Amino acid sequence: MSEVSRRAALALLGAGMSAPQLATRAVADPVGEVLFLDSLGVVIKGYDPVAYWQNEEARKGSVDLAWETETGTWWFAEEAHREMFIDNPARYTPEFGGYDAEGMARGFKRRSDPTVWVLIDGKVYLHYTIEDQNRWAEDIRGNIRLGEKNWETLKDL
Repeated sequence: MSEVSRRAALALLGAGMSAPQLATRAVADPVGEVLFLDSLGVVIKGYDPVAYWQNEEARKGSVDLAWETETGTWWFAEEAHREMFIDNPARYTPEFGGYDAEGMARGFKRRSDPTVWVLIDGKVYLHYTIEDQNRWAEDIRGNIRLGEKNWETLKDL
């Protein structure tokens, strides 16, 4: 079991969680991805990554259902979603670590708005704005290929 990051511990303590509760939430990150984090270390602004599949909507998660990894803290709207994610994080982690898919296709990394998303071939792609999503959708397959290529060099920046 890994240690809880200082940033995540402060965020969770600020939300009223005790040290024992924090310790039970610290686990190694099986995805090992570079992730889009907010200023508190919460992945994709606290939106539930499983809700895109299960509810077909962007749903805000809860700190009470947090799961701490080495790279960030995931929030979930339901306990079942949390368990599904823990069982298969690679399936539910948005592409490009949750960064904007259109920006990635253009060769730069920028934050996304988790409420602007699309599910394609079993993968979630987040976008910065609806306008960016529409531009990206003009050549979905080509932009996915460009994004995948650019991600290899941009993910560690």
